[in-house]
Amino acid sequence: MKKLFLFALLSVLHLAASAQITVQVPIPDTLVGKNYLKTYVRQALEELSSIPEKETQESDPNLSPCEFGPELKAVSSVTPLSLIATFHGVNVFKIAWKIKDASGKTVRSGELEPQNSTPGISFSSLPAGSYTLVFTGKSCSSAPSEKGFVIPENTGSVPQLPVGNSDLTHKVITRGLPEHMDIRFSGKPGDWILDDVATPGLEEGYEFRYMINAQLLTQGVPLAGYKLQSNGPLRIWKMKTRIGLETVNKWSDKDNTYYYSTTAGTPFSYNSSAAIYTSVFTGTDIGQKTGFLNFIPQAYDPSVQGTQWADFAPDMQLPKNRFWVAYIGEWNIDLLRRKGVTHFSHFQLPWNDADGNKEVNLLKDAGQTYNDVPRIEHFMHLSESGPDNWKDGYNTKYWPNGPLTPEQAIQKANEADISDAIWIGESLEGNSVMPQEADMWRHFYKRLRERYEERFGKRGIPYLICHNYFQFWPESVNLATGRQAAKNLMRLPVEQLPCKNFTPGGTLASTNLIVDAVYLNAPDIQNDAIYQSLFKMELIKRMGYKAGIFSFGVHEWRPNNFYEYVYPDGKYYHQDKIPLDPNVMIAYSFLSHIYGNIYVEWGAPAKQSSRSFDPQWSKGIWYPNGASSPQGGFPHFVKPGQKAYAGYTGSADLSYFGIKLYHDTFAKVDGGEKRYLRFRIDDGAWINPAQDFADEIVDAYHDKRGFVLSQSKDGRTAWFYLNSFADNRSHRIQVELPGGSIITDTVSANGIHATIQ
Repeated sequence: MKKLFLFALLSVLHLAASAQITVQVPIPDTLVGKNYLKTYVRQALEELSSIPEKETQESDPNLSPCEFGPELKAVSSVTPLSLIATFHGVNVFKIAWKIKDASGKTVRSGELEPQNSTPGISFSSLPAGSYTLVFTGKSCSSAPSEKGFVIPENTGSVPQLPVGNSDLTHKVITRGLPEHMDIRFSGKPGDWILDDVATPGLEEGYEFRYMINAQLLTQGVPLAGYKLQSNGPLRIWKMKTRIGLETVNKWSDKDNTYYYSTTAGTPFSYNSSAAIYTSVFTGTDIGQKTGFLNFIPQAYDPSVQGTQWADFAPDMQLPKNRFWVAYIGEWNIDLLRRKGVTHFSHFQLPWNDADGNKEVNLLKDAGQTYNDVPRIEHFMHLSESGPDNWKDGYNTKYWPNGPLTPEQAIQKANEADISDAIWIGESLEGNSVMPQEADMWRHFYKRLRERYEERFGKRGIPYLICHNYFQFWPESVNLATGRQAAKNLMRLPVEQLPCKNFTPGGTLASTNLIVDAVYLNAPDIQNDAIYQSLFKMELIKRMGYKAGIFSFGVHEWRPNNFYEYVYPDGKYYHQDKIPLDPNVMIAYSFLSHIYGNIYVEWGAPAKQSSRSFDPQWSKGIWYPNGASSPQGGFPHFVKPGQKAYAGYTGSADLSYFGIKLYHDTFAKVDGGEKRYLRFRIDDGAWINPAQDFADEIVDAYHDKRGFVLSQSKDGRTAWFYLNSFADNRSHRIQVELPGGSIITDTVSANGIHATIQ
């Protein structure tokens, strides 16, 4: 029945095309899936692409002549579905355009009302070949203006490497629905061309917003001809946002204020806010000589869509007083310990009541466990009393008599579980929160610290006590306050610093660790995040505390974006938050041990064989093999008693790559002299870095540039270059090492470039 109907429909389409008439065909929902039919008809029309579309009329001679133009200057960013035209015109408000093939036949046409001199033009797919774009005035009369262009052959979505003398391999970590964004690669290693061949509809007043690593683009047509001169990690996201929108941070799902708007963006189909794509290159491009370490091993295979780093990681050990928390999953503690992990979550230990938890007790006694952010009601054993009732920043449901007295706080510290050498609390959120300014904390942590010193410190076992996994920093602790203000802050006496709870005599002064939480929100305002974290870690150390990074592998923002999961019987598109840029994830784990002492990725999944989602938490759409539209009956939900699959963003593997890079470079010179290095980019002026406090980080932030840090010991120097604001073009870098020698290399994009001499 379907074949008969489609044959009849195709016949009608032939008739309509040849006679240039409009035919309306009602489609019953029960006859054939509308999306399937839509796809089929589109393919059929593409096969008939030699049939010209109805031409737009030339300029009306009765109109007044155009003051100037429209004169075509260039045609760029060409794909089979779109292009960007550059033109010059004066008071030309409407333009008729057409595309002619090599024989001069008009194959596509339309009208546009340009908002700038580089309007985008979208059209139904054209085959590779030579064409001519023609502009004529529509709001005024003009002579035609022409410019030729070429639609290149499409090379496919994933390059099949090796290429030439390269063993480089491109591997996709995450991607979303192809109808939202479909990235295609062409070109060669280190000089790629990216095209997005998806053509979702674009509503009036909106534009496509792409972020490619650190570079933000807005345009009226899909991405085309974008140059990526990097073989490093890649992230692309795409949204539809209001023309001229400053940041998607303004896009709210409920608030309309002077700042937030529910119409700042508009979703793709199936109510998805963003299209996503992340990938890495493994192996080496032999033709691109560089002294920087390649930190993505060839064995990494993100197509399995599961955490895997410990399966291929070589054995390694971090320097003393460097801490790395990782989750166990289907691995075992002995394996992970050999791979460099120092501490394990209390909740993932090998509990065994039958033998009195012998192994767990040994791990805890050796100081190799982490309490994994308990809330106050848990570590203080608080009981609920009455309904929720907030007063002075606390909830009388848990604090019926208000903050604890000194004696009560000391008693709670005596009762607290101090079996884990790393204590990081979740104390600034939840119904049991008590403001950290409350004097009870002074007495609680003083006694807790005494107990930790007795249990671990006296045996030479390092321990860490952190009040909360994030901090509400004062407004002055922000690089955006100004260059000189940030520098002045670092020079204040410790007792005058604005973080009063942590300064001598403060309520939290008996803790010894402050971590900076990487909980990024809107994804187009993340570029300065690493610089902000480094500045805070320098301030934390200035206050006399150990510093570290507590990261989260996705943006804490809009969890309605699709990830593709491939099964033998189909593809499932699961909704989740936007993944962090792989360059950012790797940089944070790497830098956490150079500027601090500890790295924790919250909720990072470990190895798990099952890929069965929890039906309570997973929302998505299912395409069985052969289906052209979503179907019900997704067969890969978790069964009772099974552990649910958390999905895969690659974050835990990316975190490992940063830790391994640190181990192979700066860990080799641990304890050596650190120094920011003089450098220049593309033969420009030499940048002479400041060495005091965090001045070089402040300057790099305000100049929107990169910086180079080195560490030297026993005749060796490790150094890295980072520019979180970088474009995706290759640049020549020259660095003057501490001994005076000049190193020349190539850098590109916003990732870490690290090596050891």
